[in-house]
Amino acid sequence: MNKLKQLYRHTGVRFALQTCFYLAILITLFLLYGFHTANTGNYIYNDF
Repeated sequence: MNKLKQLYRHTGVRFALQTCFYLAILITLFLLYGFHTANTGNYIYNDF
C-alpha cells in the first residue's frame, strides 16, 4: 500500500492514470449514447 502511495505521488504516473480514467468515462458515454445521435438535430439556419 505504501508503494502505491509513493507511485501515485509521481506527476507522470498521476497524469497517466487520470488520463486513462477520463478516457474510459468518455468511451463509456459514447458507447451508451452512440455516435449516431450526435448530428440528428435540426440545423438552426435552414429557414434563413
